[in-house]
Amino acid sequence: MFKGKRYATRGITNRVRLDVQLLLWSLVDIRNENGIEVDYLQVFELSVIQKDGIDIQYVIHRQECPPAVDNYYVPLIETTTQITVWVMDCDEYCMMLLPEEY
Repeated sequence: MFKGKRYATRGITNRVRLDVQLLLWSLVDIRNENGIEVDYLQVFELSVIQKDGIDIQYVIHRQECPPAVDNYYVPLIETTTQITVWVMDCDEYCMMLLPEEY
């Protein structure tokens, strides 16, 4: 899964920085590389936490089938964001989109 060409919707392009988009694609790749069975829909919940007065990007990466949840703290993101992002495998291509764009 997630081997086809990768696209992002207009909503993603307008609301999610490129460095964050690349991070999310790489998290999907990590699951594949680690031999974890990957669902066609990957869900990322991004929020911001503060540690020692510094904003840190907190990412929950989950899927439903088989159930899997990973949590990441990313301190090196230039501008943090709070948003939910879906990444879908559509056989011929892969799409990153906002839930409201589905």
